[in-house]
Amino acid sequence: MEKKNMVLLTVIAVATLLVAVVGATFAYFTATANPSGSAEATVTTNKLDGANVTFASEGKLQMLDYPGGLAVYGAKATIEKQQAEDQNHYQATFNLKITYTNPTGTDLDWTLYMVESKYDNLDASEITTCKLRNKINENELQLWYSDSDSGDPTEDAGCKGEVITTKLTQELNAKTIASGKLLKNQLVDKEITKDTSTDDSGEYQKGEGADLEGRAINTSDKTDKYYYLVVKYPNKNENQSPTDEKKEIKVSLSIDGTVNLSLYPTPGIGG
Repeated sequence: MEKKNMVLLTVIAVATLLVAVVGATFAYFTATANPSGSAEATVTTNKLDGANVTFASEGKLQMLDYPGGLAVYGAKATIEKQQAEDQNHYQATFNLKITYTNPTGTDLDWTLYMVESKYDNLDASEITTCKLRNKINENELQLWYSDSDSGDPTEDAGCKGEVITTKLTQELNAKTIASGKLLKNQLVDKEITKDTSTDDSGEYQKGEGADLEGRAINTSDKTDKYYYLVVKYPNKNENQSPTDEKKEIKVSLSIDGTVNLSLYPTPGIGG
């Protein structure tokens, strides 16, 4: 394939690629949880001139049906040449966005990690210490998530996720791309993108010199990258009342807008 100049082509990526969606009821003092299930998708973008790009679900852990819980949603970005004999190398760049609704009265904490190297899939459900706890109090069954059985949901802040984050940052050398909050009382879809303000709301904060913008993979030495969105639902009982019961939280990670393809190497593009 002959190229006289750098090729810069764009394709419309899938408008909403749900890596994971979680719906549940919330209140540690009730036993009437009715999780609505989950949805995930694997989607390949339209064929680019020289390479194909995919952004797909890479496992999930969902423990958000009661306060104190956490969730981990994985995604894998991959680039592959269309023709194995093609001597050119290509780089794809894209932005990420988080879309969510959070109608509860509690801000949820989130952190997005990136792992640059191939490795065996991280099975968060196998390594977490977070478990559902219960207590009978005046003939009422109380349920909440915690790393240890403290016996009192009103005194327990919930799961910290330290085992999972240690696995990501120390064993897999993951970088923190961004972090923030899924703000409470959000009844309709709200997006966190590269253009979201890093103000006092805490909804979006950049991490380790990187952010949601300019993620990159290439057919030379970075054909795959893995993204893990860790969400924590703090057990703050002063905010968790019967009005939060049967409220549905939704979270998705997707490519934002277009995927750009160019010949590689291209100076000045990050990872």
